[in-house]
Amino acid sequence: MTPYYERDGITIFLGDCRDVLPTLGPVDLVLTDPPYGVGLEYASYVDTLDSWRELMNFIVPWIRVNAKMGILPSCQINQLHWTYTTHPPDWLICWYKGSPGHVAYIGFNDWEPLLVYGKTDALQMHDYFYAQPAQPDGHPCPKPIRWARWLMGKTTQPNNLILDPFMGSGTTLRAAKDLGRRAIGIEIEEKYCEIAVKRLAQEVLAL
Repeated sequence: MTPYYERDGITIFLGDCRDVLPTLGPVDLVLTDPPYGVGLEYASYVDTLDSWRELMNFIVPWIRVNAKMGILPSCQINQLHWTYTTHPPDWLICWYKGSPGHVAYIGFNDWEPLLVYGKTDALQMHDYFYAQPAQPDGHPCPKPIRWARWLMGKTTQPNNLILDPFMGSGTTLRAAKDLGRRAIGIEIEEKYCEIAVKRLAQEVLAL
């Protein structure tokens, strides 16, 4: 498959990850943020709970076989029972967001559990970190760069290969470039690939 973008160890594929992933080899870390199944509008994807479960039924088994470690959000917290029944993680990481004011079941949501599958070599990390949510950047729900840098910095080493099969606007790839990691991103919508390429064209950011 021809890459949409390939430069300095960073590769982007435009397409559905379910079509692209079978063509790839093993990776050190999958760090990704699938759609949450909450009804957001996407041009090439219907964001329902059933669609999210279909994605999880595909991506978690792939991670188990092809990655040393995978980290991804639990999505809706009230779906943790389904996740633990169907694809039980090896651990959880707490992403503390501060007080963004997101309305939740009991009032406000200030944290989010991240699912952990497997572990990378010589892993030694805390299971709690802080990163303020990012503002939309052309994508409706981008992850903050601090989110990706902290997780990647704790779980990988220079020149490790990182994969983000739901790349969005390219936060994982930008963090990989900043930290000197190789990375592959897969995105189904070209407009988000364009945003990611522009972010990658910037100089490496100061840590």
